[in-house]
Amino acid sequence: MFRFNFCKIMTISTACIMLSACTATYNPNLTPEQNRQNQRDAQYNNTLGTGALAGTALGALVGGLAGGKKGLLIGSLSGAALGAGTGYMVADRTQNQQRTEDQLNQQIAAAHQIAMTAQADAQQAAQQVDAAQKQLATLNQQIASKKITTAQYKRQLANIQKTSANLNNKINYYSAQSKQMQQYATISQDPRFSQEAQQTDEAVNRLKYAESVLATGMGAQPSSYTPTRG
Repeated sequence: MFRFNFCKIMTISTACIMLSACTATYNPNLTPEQNRQNQRDAQYNNTLGTGALAGTALGALVGGLAGGKKGLLIGSLSGAALGAGTGYMVADRTQNQQRTEDQLNQQIAAAHQIAMTAQADAQQAAQQVDAAQKQLATLNQQIASKKITTAQYKRQLANIQKTSANLNNKINYYSAQSKQMQQYATISQDPRFSQEAQQTDEAVNRLKYAESVLATGMGAQPSSYTPTRG
C-alpha cells in the first residue's frame, strides 16, 4: 500500500514539475520588453514551484521509508516547505541577477550614447572652427583696412570667444564621462565600458585640437586692434 502511494506521489510530482517548466508564450500584442518580463516571471514561478514539488517528492521518499503512511505525509509536507524555500532562494537570486544585468545594459547603452554624442560634437566643432577661422580672417582684414571700428571688431570676436568657451566646457564634460566609464569598466569587469571610453577619448582629442586651432586664430590679432581690459 505504501509503495503504491509513494509511486503515485512521485508520478504526480514529476508530472507537475514537467508542467511547471513551461515558459510563457510570446504575445505579439505586447512590446519586446513586456514579453521579456513575462518570460522572467514565468521562470521565477517555475523555479519556485519546481523546488516545492521536488521537495515534496524527496520528503515523501524519506518520510515513507522512515515511518510508513504517517512518515509519508509528514515528509511530504516538510519536503514541500523546504523545497519551496530553496526554490524561492534560487528564483530570487536569478531574478536579482537578471535585474543587475538589465541595469548594466542600461548603463552601457547610456555610455554608448555619450560616446556617439561626443563624436558628433567633435565633428561639429571642426566645422565651427573652420567657419570661425574664416570669420577671423575677414575681421582682421576689415579692421586693418579700417572698414570696421575696434568696438565692432570686439563684438564679433566675443562671439568667437563664446565658441571657444563652449568647446572647453565639452572637453571637460566628456573627459569626466570617459573617466567614469573607465571606473565602471574596472568595477564591472565589462570591456564594453572601456570601448565606449576609448571612443569618447578620441572625440575629446578632436575637440582639444579644434579648440587649440581656434585659440591660435584668436591670438593672431592685427596690430591695429588693441583689446581693452576690465
